[in-house]
Amino acid sequence: MKIDNVEIFVERLAGKGELNFVLIHNAGTDHRFFIHQIETLRKYGDVIQLDLPGHGKSELISDYSMRNLASVIAKICEKLSLNNICLIGLNNGANIAIDTAINHSLPIKALVLIDPPIFMETEFIDEINGFIQLLEGSGFDKFVTELVDALFIKTDTHNKKIATTAFNGVDKKSLQNIFKGLIAWNANSNGILKKINYPTLGILTDEHHCSYQKLHQEAPHIDIGKVVGSKCWATLEVPEQVNAMIERFLKIHIIKN
Repeated sequence: MKIDNVEIFVERLAGKGELNFVLIHNAGTDHRFFIHQIETLRKYGDVIQLDLPGHGKSELISDYSMRNLASVIAKICEKLSLNNICLIGLNNGANIAIDTAINHSLPIKALVLIDPPIFMETEFIDEINGFIQLLEGSGFDKFVTELVDALFIKTDTHNKKIATTAFNGVDKKSLQNIFKGLIAWNANSNGILKKINYPTLGILTDEHHCSYQKLHQEAPHIDIGKVVGSKCWATLEVPEQVNAMIERFLKIHIIKN
């Protein structure tokens, strides 16, 4: 799909229900990080998977701010004439989903925010800045191997291969700029969740990224669940937990029996 003259990989998978699930992956990866959610979601509607600019099969863009990435998502939704939209974002993909929801007039039914890096502790921001510096030098392959080993607690080789090949295929400058955009976005995140007026599910993994207490204080209207056995990439590592939470959330708030 052409978005502002840039080729963006988008695939629409037909489902049985009336919802349209738009899946927004995390920095450095691609649409395959939601591979284990597809069949669960197709019970309730179509699934739209995509690669963010500079990732997977999508071309590069010049502006990787959270605001501009949200604009890309909004334009995809508009080109596909989607209604009953459920945005599902992983890690900083969740932050992109938030920005899309509050800054664009789309027919959104719900948000699912999986491990959103919001209200980040200084320690985690320092870690991201460290990633940015590493991307300046050589040894990216070693960095990817160490990152994948560090962020999976216990998973199979197939999931590790998805993560490794995705990171090795990303444009490094794009990844740097997304990380910089995330830090800038987080600096202005106080009060942002209060602007969300859709049913929203927050799924937390490592509270190093997002504190349960802080999220609950800032946004008591958001349903919050917590997975066990995963640090960061819960959609791949503990999909049965993620899928069960999403399905229950949909049945409580969205699906009409």
